Amino acid sequence: MPAVTTEKPHLGTALTGAAVLFVLLRLLAVSHYDWHTAFALLHTLDLEDAPGLFLGTFMADASISSVLLVVMVPLTVFYAVGRRSRVAPLVVAVLVAFLVAHVLSYHRWWVPVGAVVLTVLLVFVERMRRLHAQMDFVLRRFGYVVGAVALVVAAVVATPWVPLERIEVGDGAVEAYVMETSPGFLKVLGARERGFRILRAEDVRSRVELADH
Repeated sequence: MPAVTTEKPHLGTALTGAAVLFVLLRLLAVSHYDWHTAFALLHTLDLEDAPGLFLGTFMADASISSVLLVVMVPLTVFYAVGRRSRVAPLVVAVLVAFLVAHVLSYHRWWVPVGAVVLTVLLVFVERMRRLHAQMDFVLRRFGYVVGAVALVVAAVVATPWVPLERIEVGDGAVEAYVMETSPGFLKVLGARERGFRILRAEDVRSRVELADH
């Protein structure tokens, strides 16, 4: 019993540390590792922004999303079958929904094909008795694999977790990401130069979202 009670606090501490590191890496990545810009972006975040930041990271870049879906769907299915977890099937269902939406949006039919091929490969390898111990090793460390993938993505994906917009202002137009909307002001991050600007709401004539197809 004591081992169980001490394990949960350690797990909570590890998850909290991983979450903080994830946010820090995202701030650095989207600012192109500019310290001052990352510091400015830090003050646009609230606690309620966490789900959007996390999901937006994986949905912002189509190429990254494609690769992640090809890898994560089979791994999650493999984990769900191997561990018979009650939560894993729900996660699989969510990932499949993301997969369908991704294919319908970008017409990348190779993504589900790649996911199916990798799933078949994992099942085949799992059935080979001589590699059963290695597969059990992967299953027991599935959480660490997912965490490592998330941190790598956070560090390399430079696309912010909000849509790109074309903003018409008094002196022309800018393409930027609106990081925060506060009364009377817009805090934006430039699409190319990644400069942080604060625009007055009264100067903004129109905002058009630029979809990535």
